[in-house]
This record gives sequence, structure tokens and C-alpha cells, in this order.
Amino acid sequence: MLGKATTGWQILWVAIWINLSGSVRWMLFARPRFAAHYKGMGLAYPNTPLINILWVVWAVLAAVLVVFLSKKFSVLHTIVLSWLVIFAMTWIVQWNSGVFPLQLLWIAVPWSLAEVFIAALIANKLQGRGAAS
Repeated sequence: MLGKATTGWQILWVAIWINLSGSVRWMLFARPRFAAHYKGMGLAYPNTPLINILWVVWAVLAAVLVVFLSKKFSVLHTIVLSWLVIFAMTWIVQWNSGVFPLQLLWIAVPWSLAEVFIAALIANKLQGRGAAS
């Protein structure tokens, strides 16, 4: 069993996981759908270094949320609360802005649930707690 990691290390490892998972999801599934959706609106998807940096910051903030929720709640509650705040709210804002390709949800929902599930397990493990905590 791993020893207890400091909160900073917990956030770092969860952020690394969220960034890796999100990057794979983006490259394999989301980028082509977003590009097609934007093209259908007569726009080019804005892919700038600043936007990519902001997504890294988003993932770090998501990691902070997962770690702090996991200190107060069970794994299941951490997963549900984190997923609603991190993913559901992001998609609602993008959909409301007219820039979210809804057909992406068939892939994004299960992937994001698995992503948050693993993030919560990482946080729990690094706190020296079992998955049932």
C-alpha cells in the first residue's frame, strides 16, 4: 500500500491523469467532431497555445476539486459531484453557446465517468485510504 501523499502530490498525480485521459479523448474523438461542427458553422476551431494552456489549467482545477472532495466524501460521492461540476457544467455552457457537438456525448459521457472514477481512486489511494472509503 502506498503511504499518505501530501495534498500537493495528490493534486499533481490526479492532474497528470486527467490531462493524459483528456488529451487522448481529445485527439481520438473530440477534435474531429469539434472541427466538423465548427466548419458546419462556417468557423475554424480556435487551436492556439493559449487555449491549450487553459485546458491544462482546467484539468489542474478539476484535480483540485477531486482531491478536496475525496477528503470529505466517499468515492461514489466524489465521482458524482466531480463529474457534475467538471464535465456536465462544461458541456452545458458549450452547448448553450452553440459550440458543442452533441453527438460527442455518446463517447464523452462514459469516458469522462471513467476518468473521474480513476481520478477519485488515485486521490483515495494517495490519501492512504481504500476504494471503499
